[in-house]
Amino acid sequence: MPTIRLAVPPKAWNKDEKKKIVERLTDALAQVAQEEGKGDIKAFISVQIDETAEGGYAIGGKVFG
Repeated sequence: MPTIRLAVPPKAWNKDEKKKIVERLTDALAQVAQEEGKGDIKAFISVQIDETAEGGYAIGGKVFG
């Protein structure tokens, strides 16, 4: 089963925004699979959005959250 995992800072996205992210990531991977002859895998794609703990997210050495 293909799995997409996305780590984000805490409270960076609300519930509706996360829903859009899941839909778009699922559609994008399914489209690539279809184009490459792997068939319709959309029903098998798992998307997980992990919110990091406060202070558990950094970019360029700068901690966020």
